[in-house]
Amino acid sequence: MAKKVKCPECPAGEKWAVPYADFLSLLLALFIALWAISKTNPAKVEALKTEFVKIFEYTATQTVQQQTQDTHKFKGSQEEKDDELNKLKQMSMSQQEIIKKLQAALDQSENQEILNLPSKVEFERGSSEIKSADVQDYLKRIAQLISYLPPQIEIEIRGYTDNSESALGSYKLGYTRAESVLKYLVEGGVNTKNITLKSYGLNNPIDGNPQALENNRAQIYFKVDIKDSSAKQSVLNLIEKSK
Repeated sequence: MAKKVKCPECPAGEKWAVPYADFLSLLLALFIALWAISKTNPAKVEALKTEFVKIFEYTATQTVQQQTQDTHKFKGSQEEKDDELNKLKQMSMSQQEIIKKLQAALDQSENQEILNLPSKVEFERGSSEIKSADVQDYLKRIAQLISYLPPQIEIEIRGYTDNSESALGSYKLGYTRAESVLKYLVEGGVNTKNITLKSYGLNNPIDGNPQALENNRAQIYFKVDIKDSSAKQSVLNLIEKSK
């Protein structure tokens, strides 16, 4: 009887392949989203073209060179491999910066600019109650400042969570947190006509860490027309006074 020949085990893949594949998946998702936007609102894509050039800031030649480097197999010492892994980690951090810039570009693509208060309202995990007296007083002070803003400024309250909730539960909790902030603004005399509530759930975690307690928060944003310099200055004055 012929002796069976055992198939040799395949060598383990390089460690850099996983984050690199994630990066490619991110780019694929981005271009799919842009394609969907172009089908429904071609004007928005035109408005974003300039922003994309500013965000990525590299030429096609550099892209080809980078691809050549990324597809190269690392056969050097362990120190060289560690250096490459550190570079990939830095690339992952730069991805977060790119996402933030893309979000800013999208915010401005509808002829609006979005400004936000630097201070955020934090919540205990799983709760939407604002217990801190200092935070309550802060929101009342913000309500007084908002009352002086021009009526054309839109206000958006966004609620967020960490990843301790289910996907559906995180959206519900994020929305109730936005409602809690709205409650204090209304009690402070703010008109709800131009206020919108949004829940981002467990999306947009701080520093890319979905488990961080700081993700349990709500933030206030102001939408102003890009050409309305006086309205923008009013919001900037409010932000300065809120510090």
